[in-house]
Amino acid sequence: MIIWINGPYGVGKSSLAEKLHNMEPESFIFDAELVGNAVRDNMPKELFNGYIFEGYPLWFTLCSALLADITQRYAGDIYVPMTLVYPDSFEKIRRPLEERGISVRHILLESSYDLIHDRILARGEAEGCWCMRHIHLCLQNQKDFKNVTRIRSFGKSVSELAVEVKEAIV
Repeated sequence: MIIWINGPYGVGKSSLAEKLHNMEPESFIFDAELVGNAVRDNMPKELFNGYIFEGYPLWFTLCSALLADITQRYAGDIYVPMTLVYPDSFEKIRRPLEERGISVRHILLESSYDLIHDRILARGEAEGCWCMRHIHLCLQNQKDFKNVTRIRSFGKSVSELAVEVKEAIV
């Protein structure tokens, strides 16, 4: 199964994926950001469409193709800690995978602006950095996500969140 862990930049997606992987060592963490960097960084500057990978249709295609390939040859769960900003984006990943019979779950970590802001600062980024400037966009748009399991991350440890995710994906 593929478990896409979504939420605003800085909400704790990667920490949660690491915890889930530690609880389930036969799982795998797929880095969709590396795929996005490869797509964006190999485009002519005239085709630059911003830093949000959802502006690059090839990113969806490559993520789906790589995830399908891994799933066909790897038995463990695959965790994908990656922010999706736009509500229709998950469907662009899920649809081609489910057409191949691959189960994909969508988890959305919810938090407050202040908590996310403080987490971004705690990880060493500067006030006003790119991630911080896009918190409001993520929080606004996540209200419109459909077919998603919403998990409030307020005041919970990574271990508590991992248990909630495991219960949600059963």
